[in-house]
Amino acid sequence: MKNLTNAITITLITIVINLFVSNLKAEVVSENELDSLPKNRKKIHIYFTPIAISGYTEYPFRKRQENSTFSFLYGITEIFYLGLTYSRGDSPNFRTQLNFSTSQNGIGLQDTSKTRESEFLVIRSQYFFYGNFYGSANFGFEKGFKQEDKNYRSINGYNTSLEPYSKTTIYSDRFFTTIGLGYRKEIFDRILVGFECEYGIMNSGRSSQHYTFNPQFYNGFPSNYLIDLFIIRNQNKQYSEFHYISVYAGIAI
Repeated sequence: MKNLTNAITITLITIVINLFVSNLKAEVVSENELDSLPKNRKKIHIYFTPIAISGYTEYPFRKRQENSTFSFLYGITEIFYLGLTYSRGDSPNFRTQLNFSTSQNGIGLQDTSKTRESEFLVIRSQYFFYGNFYGSANFGFEKGFKQEDKNYRSINGYNTSLEPYSKTTIYSDRFFTTIGLGYRKEIFDRILVGFECEYGIMNSGRSSQHYTFNPQFYNGFPSNYLIDLFIIRNQNKQYSEFHYISVYAGIAI
């Protein structure tokens, strides 16, 4: 699986770089002109990332949902930028889904609700070492969230029985860090286009489960509780290496 992930990553990086190399070949500039490029770069770069691909090396591991991000960077010097990247993440949601491990009949329904997930903030630094190519070092923080599973209903013919069982899972905040290599260019002095390939490490954070149930109803412990306790809980790896490939566009001010 790791070999397949690495092969896909290399292929994607190659495709993206080739697209930009075709544009770079049209830029026939001397070394003196390359030296002058950073001095013409605008101080403020604001861009939006609509496309991103990520992969993780460890399983099981709580993966971050990759969503659209906004970045704001300020040029401390002509070649060094500092700024922030922010993702709003997934909106809070509620859904009803099938449950195949209820204690009564083996199948039923449950309601699941989540607070906002995959909301994160990145402190980003970029150093333009050659023309429009830059290296980056970044530190990120992802906000934790809560998930509630409740209203377990077992189905028996036309009758539905509500079970006295609920579960709340709280996921802690977690941190990650990456280094990257990217390319960003100002077109017509105002329009930004670029891509970046990042490699980093993310910790899994912590999770805690809280259960409420009536043992008399189940004549002991519910099957859902036993599955969580002896099979699912504490399986996540402590950290995972991951890669993140993004293509973005924005404005320069």
